[in-house]
Amino acid sequence: MRFCRTLLVNKFHKGRTRPQINTKAKPAPRNKLLARRNSHLKYREFPDCWLEPASSHTHKGLVKELFLIIISKLSSIYEQFQIWAKEYGPVYTIWLGEDPTVIVTDYEIMRDLFIKEGDVYAGRNLMGDLFKTFSVVKDDYGGVIRTEGDPWKVVRRFGLQSMRNLGVGRAGLEKHLLEDMERFIEQIKEEISENGGYNVNLQSKIERLAGTTVNRVTFGYPFDDEHMSEFYQIKHHLEEQTCLLSSLTGLMLITMPWLRYFPIFSQTFRKLDNNLTTCYEFIKRPINKRVSERMKQTPEERGEPNDLVDYFLDQIETGKDEYFSLKTIAPFCFDLFLAGQDTTSTTLNFLILYLILDQRVQSKMHKELDRLEEEKGRDGFDNSVTQADRGKLPFLNAVINETQRVCNLLPLNLTHRTMTDAQILEGKYHLRKGISIIPQICCVLFNEKIFPNPLRFEPERFLDDQGQLKRIEEFIPFSLGKRICMGESLAKTELFLFTANFFRHFQVLPVDPLHPPSSEKIKGFTVRLHHYNCRIILRTKKEF
Repeated sequence: MRFCRTLLVNKFHKGRTRPQINTKAKPAPRNKLLARRNSHLKYREFPDCWLEPASSHTHKGLVKELFLIIISKLSSIYEQFQIWAKEYGPVYTIWLGEDPTVIVTDYEIMRDLFIKEGDVYAGRNLMGDLFKTFSVVKDDYGGVIRTEGDPWKVVRRFGLQSMRNLGVGRAGLEKHLLEDMERFIEQIKEEISENGGYNVNLQSKIERLAGTTVNRVTFGYPFDDEHMSEFYQIKHHLEEQTCLLSSLTGLMLITMPWLRYFPIFSQTFRKLDNNLTTCYEFIKRPINKRVSERMKQTPEERGEPNDLVDYFLDQIETGKDEYFSLKTIAPFCFDLFLAGQDTTSTTLNFLILYLILDQRVQSKMHKELDRLEEEKGRDGFDNSVTQADRGKLPFLNAVINETQRVCNLLPLNLTHRTMTDAQILEGKYHLRKGISIIPQICCVLFNEKIFPNPLRFEPERFLDDQGQLKRIEEFIPFSLGKRICMGESLAKTELFLFTANFFRHFQVLPVDPLHPPSSEKIKGFTVRLHHYNCRIILRTKKEF
């Protein structure tokens, strides 16, 4: 099935014209690609997205190799992108299904394109054709992940300002996060008291804690006992959605949505559609409830906004902007919940795992926390570590940075799209408007010239000679440019407060030291880790 090709790598050679894709078939006219669609062979327009020398209108390129990235090998995609970069250079084209996509693997080039010319590369091409076929979305959808142009700019700016107003990254939200963290710690202590903490499932507890944070910011309430069933329902459907998208049929549907009409793929598509519908119903319930409440209240009775839903509904009522409506509020909240819950909880679970496997690092971090306790003269563990203490914990911050670098949540980064015609590499190549382009961040985070022994967990790489946290420009776990992660400030706050306060109280160990948990990543659309339990020991004041 030649039409099912997933990745096609192109090497650019001077003086050679682009060969036909199907060398055994009848040669296609220039800029045409023979494609099979709905059981019919037809020519379709071939997009002008090959890297093209500025001095010529002739496409140059040589099809070097054809790779079908099977899901069973997706976990090795980091290494594969680096291999291609060494062979073809820092910029090359791959095929994602029917769509050619430019891959950028060098940080300097990423900076030139996505920061210095950020507006040009701020478009988005992420499952757009597939997403618009889902019944709950159709052609009318908003949010901040898949949109581009003015709708994206306006809503993103609104989201960032609203989160600042809610105190994200500052003391305003910190109080609530620390209250949630204290309850989390008390639950762990109770479990240790009951069974000795010999076999604790931290993963699910961390997922709930991260879900509580993003739900509090978005909808204004935590996932307490009253709302526990809501959390597990949405978590189940999001996990199933990720698994479906990570399957071979799911990956092919992303790049070739028309395959949903074929029996092999129709079942996967129906499950994806049903899951998304259920997730949107979960998102819409608190929104509809809030709308009903506001209809019975005067503006004075409502008071100040307490969450993003309040801010969004206030914006709708002004009627000043077409991008704010009851149709676009659900995808906005869905994007924030999806990105905020899963990424933070996965990173924290990787951090726990890495410290279970490296007791040296954990012990060093404990000593730094103990020094902070002595310096501030705190009475035991009565007070929490706050963001004001961040500068006094350089090694702990280095551990967080190294965790983000090593776990690298996205095997393939989100796809950008050029908003205008563009030139790269000092005008050597042209990129047409609408071309898909990806800053492949794993190639930077695992670059051995920037991070020696890149596969090893070494937090010290983020410290200078004086033991202070140093800034590494190429450390870009939240991406870069105009499309940098909207929740970066919230995520950094969560990661720091959890790590500092959890490890002030506890030490984590493998349940069976002879058979420690695996750090191997589960292949998929996003990075996940294998389930593990751990032994937790309550640290006491005597250990100072």
